[in-house]
Amino acid sequence: MAGDKRYIVVDTSVFMEKLLRIEEILDKYNVIICSTVLEELDNHKDNYKDPIKQYKGRNAIKFINNNFDKVIFIECNDEIIKNDNKIVDIAAKKNAMVFTNDVCMKVKSRLNGLDVFETDNKIQEMNYAGYKEIYANDDNFNDKLSEVYKDKSNNVFDLNVNEYLLVKNEDGSLADKLRYTKDGLISFNNKSLDSKALGKIKPLDEYQSCLVDSLINNQMTMVRGKAGSGKSLLSLAYSLSAIESGKYDKLIVFCNPLNSRNSAKLGFYPGSRLEKLLDSFVGGMLSSKLGGMDGVYQLVERGKLEILPFSDIRGYDTKGMNAIVYIIEAQNLDIDLMKLAIQRVADDCKLIIDGDNNSQVDLLAFEGMNNGMRKVSEIFRGQDFYGEIELKKIHRSKLAELADLM
Repeated sequence: MAGDKRYIVVDTSVFMEKLLRIEEILDKYNVIICSTVLEELDNHKDNYKDPIKQYKGRNAIKFINNNFDKVIFIECNDEIIKNDNKIVDIAAKKNAMVFTNDVCMKVKSRLNGLDVFETDNKIQEMNYAGYKEIYANDDNFNDKLSEVYKDKSNNVFDLNVNEYLLVKNEDGSLADKLRYTKDGLISFNNKSLDSKALGKIKPLDEYQSCLVDSLINNQMTMVRGKAGSGKSLLSLAYSLSAIESGKYDKLIVFCNPLNSRNSAKLGFYPGSRLEKLLDSFVGGMLSSKLGGMDGVYQLVERGKLEILPFSDIRGYDTKGMNAIVYIIEAQNLDIDLMKLAIQRVADDCKLIIDGDNNSQVDLLAFEGMNNGMRKVSEIFRGQDFYGEIELKKIHRSKLAELADLM
């Protein structure tokens, strides 16, 4: 560890609630974990009366194990009775900041002349949107933009390959949109997607336009967005258009059919695997886009659509299928499940991942650092076959837009 980095003692409360924040500071500070924190986490992971604390405790210990070489472990003074005081004692001896969510701990730290590490409460699951927006009233706007148009190979905005640059006027209206490639920035036009099942679908804003461009040009695209932002509609519109034109032979849907968070489980569904899947959110989404359940069954019967639950995809190989693999509601996948799905995809196939890991995760185990979509973004961004887009606007209805504020 670098000797010039400041020490920071992390309290148990942070390990239980803000693992992402700890991950962010590992390279910036010498992170200290006191022995009493490990003991408290150990107690939480064995708390069978509170499954949420049990899960968070186990997840925290797993995190510590994965980052064992990046932290400092210090034994506490057992002559000190209270755990809070033990942590404050360590911080005082190391002249360290204290990182805690506990208000009383903050007060005790300040009473002992210690700095408290403050951070806002909102954790951004992903800061990467797949594009950067620049506005005419930004500093050095004209200078940087003139550099771009003078030499489009000059990456003055530090873009990843297949990241987009959206140039905005002062009023927010779009002036230009470009995609950064290995050869530099290129402009692109709005493209409509045309299929018999969905008709002509045209992007409704610049973010949807970026998505359509990525779907067309990249082997792998991940789209994130709130309910009603158009991620599923555009993904299906592209897929059906590509299949009807003969570019691909079929659409393979991978799904993890969970109940929506806090909703009641209805119990056993009779029928075949397909019938059970279509009785879940998968059928609801597909039928709403494809003109009812008859449209879904027609595609299945013609061999143009296959739907597989994650429980059945281990060992599945898409090699030679010339297919589009579409992972829906991907926010409900942990890293292991996401890895399993991506490993099914062969070189002759295209992969689309859609979901909303910021507000539609339905199971605690898929939240935060363990979320598969978050890991995909970290690993694949910048690859020349990968694009990622976050859709910002809700187009379904005014009701849906206002409901997002609830």
